[in-house]
Amino acid sequence: MTAFTICRNGQAPSEAALTGSPARAPKPARNQTIDVLRGLCIVMMITAHVGAQTHVNESVHFLRFVSGAEGFVFLAGLVMGLVYRRKLESGPIMTAYKAIWRRAATIWVVHCLLVFMAVAGNGTLYNVATVPKPTSFARFELIQLTLSLRLQPGQALNILPLYVFLLGFTPLVFELMRRRMTWPALAASIGTLIFMQYRPGTGAWVHESCGNAFPPLQWQGLFVPGLCIGYHYTLIRDHLIAPRRKVLMAGLAGLTVCIAVASWVQTPTFEFYDHARWDAILWHRHPLRLGRVAYFLISIAAMYLVIQLALARFRAARPALDGLALLGRNSLYAFVMHIAIAIPLTNLAIERAHWMIAEVVTALVVVTIYVLARHQVGRPWVPN
Repeated sequence: MTAFTICRNGQAPSEAALTGSPARAPKPARNQTIDVLRGLCIVMMITAHVGAQTHVNESVHFLRFVSGAEGFVFLAGLVMGLVYRRKLESGPIMTAYKAIWRRAATIWVVHCLLVFMAVAGNGTLYNVATVPKPTSFARFELIQLTLSLRLQPGQALNILPLYVFLLGFTPLVFELMRRRMTWPALAASIGTLIFMQYRPGTGAWVHESCGNAFPPLQWQGLFVPGLCIGYHYTLIRDHLIAPRRKVLMAGLAGLTVCIAVASWVQTPTFEFYDHARWDAILWHRHPLRLGRVAYFLISIAAMYLVIQLALARFRAARPALDGLALLGRNSLYAFVMHIAIAIPLTNLAIERAHWMIAEVVTALVVVTIYVLARHQVGRPWVPN
């Protein structure tokens, strides 16, 4: 999920806003490539929750084993690293950390409200199997489970608690990087992810009534590397990407295509490996597997370079890329608004209707979310 923006209007707050100084420092330019990638994750999220079996959904998930969830988590860390590196260098450190914790509190409130509303309406306004009904809980149990973030039902209501956890410990990672301990931070993150391959249930606190959740100890394996890359972005860009851009683009794109072909081609006479055995080890999202993480990092690096090239040289692609960038700048807003549409549509079971209806409805929901974001409909009441 995010990859969520840092403040209400989708822009990083100025130094003056953080320090209380009357001086107005110019805001740094946004990285449009990252906004486009976040917008693509939004589209993947919408189509997966509205029409998972449609050709529209398959088209936006052209990289198998890469979903909006991985993109949100990694890009959220990347944006945090980019934005807060500047804040930590230019203003009081604790002011920046308090802003991160306020963001975590905002996401906690949004999650609680969404869960309360979804559960309250289930059984009367709609019937969704993955969302519990109010009668499923004892007196006050619903309130206690929701406030403690243990209630994480399906229908996209299980992702925001992950962000609360990740943002909660983000200042600790920043402190390590500020003290030139980036490599120990990365080693701890990767080591935890490896450990979770063998003990995937460690640290789980989700209620038994919930389905697939997003265990923080696993998904930090995408968020923390994103934080580190964002924090050291200038160094990486100048010393790694810039001198080798063409080689990196060709190599990453070729490697991504090879992995994609290897994972898609499954015929009785041409098997690359035992899918029944190895898919669960390499590619599953619940629990998050190392193969999926490695493939995502390769793919997102290739996509970053391709989108940069398209923004610079292919004017015909600009309208579509600008549309994705707008969705990326309004990620939390788009997330909330799509839930309000996706849950009632689930009740209508459009995927079991005529295939053309499912395709059209899925595409229309994407367009609707874009129009709502562009015109900021309900923006005073919906956070971003």
